[in-house]
Amino acid sequence: MSWSGKIEIIILTLILFALSFVAGMIGLGGAFIATPVLGLFGFELKHVIMPWSLWLNGLTAISGAVVFAQKKMVDWCTAIPLLLITTIVAPIGVWLLQFASTTLVWWIYVGVLLFLAYRMAFPPKQDDSVIPQITDQTRVKGGFLSGAIGVFAGFLGVGPGFLLMPTLVLLGYTARLAAATNSVIVTLPSFSAFFTHLSTAQFDWLMIGVTSVAAVLGAELGAKFMARRVKSLTLSRLFALALVLLAVQRAFLLVS
Repeated sequence: MSWSGKIEIIILTLILFALSFVAGMIGLGGAFIATPVLGLFGFELKHVIMPWSLWLNGLTAISGAVVFAQKKMVDWCTAIPLLLITTIVAPIGVWLLQFASTTLVWWIYVGVLLFLAYRMAFPPKQDDSVIPQITDQTRVKGGFLSGAIGVFAGFLGVGPGFLLMPTLVLLGYTARLAAATNSVIVTLPSFSAFFTHLSTAQFDWLMIGVTSVAAVLGAELGAKFMARRVKSLTLSRLFALALVLLAVQRAFLLVS
């Protein structure tokens, strides 16, 4: 491998470590952040970036979920059903991808990011000292919404976490509880979508291995930091800022 190739791996690994820390803190897998970052490095979208991002998404989600489960922050009555639903439907979105152009996929991604950023920047009033009462009716609503979210996320190749997190907040969860529960939900759907991509995937397994280790470590540290120190409102607005930055970056590339 040339020096330029080695330097690229080092830079990409450090970036993904830092971004996985943020993803772990807000209870997401790393795909919604990794996708535009890998795009900056010039990798092809459908056969390289999407399977790579989905793999990282599953690994980072597991890292965060383990930490949150140990802290007893996960609503398992919500997490398990939504996990099963999104896992089953995610491959449908991957199948639909063949009918869409790359440019269309990216513009949909930008639009969704901006919409979610607005909703997360101005969330319902949240009090971390009060445990929200989540009813079975709320969980049923979450189940129906997660089905649609799983298909759409599979289509975008980013895993369902970045859509489920604000959806749970809108249903009445605090951002901290939503982040912890969401980290469990997004694990298997990410891998089910990844394996759907695998037959056509084209990437360097060395880079996959190195970036996987960095992403897992970053996500675990981020989850531990959030569990100790971060308030729900701070978490919501941090999530919103990350979404806006990603949307602006991708829109700039699309029009340039």
